[in-house]
Amino acid sequence: MKNHVIKQIGIFVLAACALGAGHAAQAGTQHVSITTGALNGLGTYYVEFTLTDGSGLGNGNSFAGVSNFSINGGVLGAVLPPTLGDVSGALGGANTLGLTDTNAGTGGLADFAQGFTINSATGTITFDLTLAGAGVEPVTPDAFTFQLLDGSFTPIATSGPVGSELVASDFTSLTPTATGYHSDGVYEPSIVATLTPITAVPEPGAFASLTLGAFALSALLLCGRRRRMA
Repeated sequence: MKNHVIKQIGIFVLAACALGAGHAAQAGTQHVSITTGALNGLGTYYVEFTLTDGSGLGNGNSFAGVSNFSINGGVLGAVLPPTLGDVSGALGGANTLGLTDTNAGTGGLADFAQGFTINSATGTITFDLTLAGAGVEPVTPDAFTFQLLDGSFTPIATSGPVGSELVASDFTSLTPTATGYHSDGVYEPSIVATLTPITAVPEPGAFASLTLGAFALSALLLCGRRRRMA
């Protein structure tokens, strides 16, 4: 089994900073594997990770971290600009991508997309997904989604709740977990997302002090720009 300790420490540090002090947060990690053989030789597609704040206030009570991202039988391409909201890090290799719902200017929306190509009939996309929540929105829950976009930036149709998510989670508890779905339509064989639990680790209620958390957060998070889909 791969050693995830170093990467998980990085994820939990980001989660602690994003969620702030005095919140009783929970974090769990799932391994995500997505079959992508149906995209073999079809040109550039895009992975898109989105975290939304149900309150629309950017109140910073949810976090999503993506680590150990790998394209097997394919190549990771360029980031699709601009990135929205509070997004830190990068995909691939030893990098960790973090999304938090703390940017009131974007209504708490954090969004990141990057291109890729598949050149194998047995290609897959894999990554580890860590979700952390410090509170539940009373009306509309915070949410995480992962989807694939085609070359025209149109989401691939799936069996997900909205019809475009391959991986999705509503933060309806302090222990949010994600669900995988499959493509629905023209792609053969189907593109299927499978999730396997790795860890379920309760985070202590007192992270760092709010001052230290804010300082670390300002050093780690990137200033997002709005993506314009032409």
